[in-house]
Amino acid sequence: MAHFAAGRRRSGLAIGAAAFGLLVGVLVYLHGTSRREIMRQLVRPGPLAWVAATALLVALVWMALVVSSYLVLRPIRAGTAGRAAVSTTATLLCVLVAIPPLVAARYAFVQRSLILDVFPDSGGLAEGTAGQPTGGDPWAGRVRLNVLLVASDAGPDRTGVRTDSLVLTSIDVHTGNVIMFSLPRNLQHVPLPAGPLRDTWPNGFPDLLNSVYQHVAEHPALLAGARDRGAEAVKRVVGGILGLHVDYYAMANLEGFQEFVNALGGVTLTVQHRLPIGGILADGSYVPPIGHIEPGRQKLDGYHALWYARSRRDSSDYARIDRQRCLIGAMVRQANPANVLKNFQKLASATKKLLSTDIPRGLLANLVDLADKVRTDGQIRSLPFVPPLINTGSPNFTLIRTSVRRALAAESAPPATPRPSATPQPTAPNGSGGSGAGRSGSAVTAGQPRPTTAQVVDDVCNLG
Repeated sequence: MAHFAAGRRRSGLAIGAAAFGLLVGVLVYLHGTSRREIMRQLVRPGPLAWVAATALLVALVWMALVVSSYLVLRPIRAGTAGRAAVSTTATLLCVLVAIPPLVAARYAFVQRSLILDVFPDSGGLAEGTAGQPTGGDPWAGRVRLNVLLVASDAGPDRTGVRTDSLVLTSIDVHTGNVIMFSLPRNLQHVPLPAGPLRDTWPNGFPDLLNSVYQHVAEHPALLAGARDRGAEAVKRVVGGILGLHVDYYAMANLEGFQEFVNALGGVTLTVQHRLPIGGILADGSYVPPIGHIEPGRQKLDGYHALWYARSRRDSSDYARIDRQRCLIGAMVRQANPANVLKNFQKLASATKKLLSTDIPRGLLANLVDLADKVRTDGQIRSLPFVPPLINTGSPNFTLIRTSVRRALAAESAPPATPRPSATPQPTAPNGSGGSGAGRSGSAVTAGQPRPTTAQVVDDVCNLG
């Protein structure tokens, strides 16, 4: 308008046409592109770099347009005060028009930095599995994707790293249904997969399951070349216990988890029982708790969500496993795109401190699709391997693997197919994950616990 008012029709038309074309282009892209595809582009470093560069260019062009408008309209004989007022107004307009594209550029830079820092630039799906993500359908030939979620209890009051929460999430890539298999941290006599781990401990692992990470970390020669040797060992051991191939792991430290929940804006769930905050020191001695989480449906901030997952002074490790599955289910349901976008920069910062993983960048776009399917259409079930199903001091690993196979078979069976009444005879685990299981444990016999079925987390945890 300024150029038209100054009689510069040609430059005015050019500027107007460029602005109109840019607006139309953005609207056409947004109208013709699905929300899911936009989300896919936002986890690719290349498109994010283009978004950031384009946003910076738009900011510069807008500021140049404001300056040029000021130059063609400024009064020739204005006094000092008038020139100062006009200059101040032009500067303010430059700032105002530059803010939106600069914010967009910052979001893109932060997201790109997060992806480059957290996710490795290597590998597709694990070697030996079907469905390499090399174009087309990344899940071709696959039914499930197995990702191990690990929570480490590392902190300033503790020495070393203990993996106090181990949850294998098995995701049906076609339906979005999830089964979570939880293993207790105090599982003993854990079989080791064939290879360097079994060679190092030929008589079986000498400590609790949650110590695998630290023991391997203290042996520099073990699993050399892995991104995180301890996490890779946990991944292999858990795969052997369950009789499954573990495709990837994602490990979160609990200190960073608190910041992540705060960045998400909290998490809403139903607390079943009064839970003490604190009350147990690192050496296992009891002290008075410093507070409590009261029962009822409530929104927990990061601090209270962390203690909801960790509290065990007046309950068992197995009750804690139940709470952890409820917390995971609640966060999956509540992490909608609008909420994530609203708190994006805080979430990105918290995730860098929270997460380590071997999930490759090249798979992220496909995981966006899968995560959206899980959140909107999928049903989340869980199967914790806790007493009375197993005895942690003398685990029946054949029973564990039989229960896993039954749970996955029930998930894959058509709804009309009746479930067999007889318990299947235990067999050696089949597939790439079972070959390294080591000793299988005793067989399922009369009088012992039988394989159980997975529970729907939304129902058990009252997440609806």
